[in-house]
Order: sequence, then C-alpha cells, then structure tokens
Amino acid sequence: MKLSQIYVLRVKSDEELVHSISQYCKSNSITSGVIIGIIGSLQSAKLGFLKELPGKYITRELQGPLEIVSAQGNVATYQNEFALHIHILVSDENHAIGGHLNGAKVFSTAEIVLAQLDGQIIRGFDDYTGLKELKD
Repeated sequence: MKLSQIYVLRVKSDEELVHSISQYCKSNSITSGVIIGIIGSLQSAKLGFLKELPGKYITRELQGPLEIVSAQGNVATYQNEFALHIHILVSDENHAIGGHLNGAKVFSTAEIVLAQLDGQIIRGFDDYTGLKELKD
C-alpha cells in the first residue's frame, strides 16, 4: 500500500483524543491509514497493557498534566467496522510511561499527523492472541 493523502489535525483542550480522531476519520471517510505521530499534552490518559494471552489487558489511569512524547498507530476495519489502534508514550516531569491508548482528555492541544492509504487495512480475530490482529 502507498500513502494517498496526508492530514494534519488539532484536538483542542478538554476534548477526548481517541473519540476526536475517530470522528475526524469518519467525517473524512478515512478507513485505512497510519497515524504518523501525535504531540501535545493531556489532562489524563487511560493506557492498556497486555499481561497475558489470550488478550488479557490491565488498564492504568494516569493524571496529568502529561506531555505526549510520541504516539503512532493505524486506522483499519474489523468486521466492516472502524478500528483505531494507537500506542502512546507520555511523561510528567519525573517519569515516562507508554502503552495502548484507551482514552485521553487533552490538556492544551494535541496535534496529529495522519496518512490515508490507497488500500484497506483489515483486522481479524486471532485465536492465539485473543486480539484483533492485522490480516495478511
């Protein structure tokens, strides 16, 4: 697959980051893409950590303010439904932690660079991992 278009968007203070990215993608008919990066700050974040197979996650809630050091992911479909998958690294003045982004509330701003693809990324259920994995 190749990149077909690049989008740059901003999520404003007090908005929910994952929801805002999902809504932007849906509004622009983006069902296949790569999140190249996210920078900004968060009031709070919910991160998931895979602890055991098949598909056993724990969730950790973090309170900010937090800096978004790095984030990347993809936009795909699972059973013909929109599927967003993002991993993020956040920090405060003393520590950094990363994981699967389940949700986050923006503090000042979040800037997202998103590339739409010319083909469709599809996820399917994997019996071994118990997760929605990329299909070959």
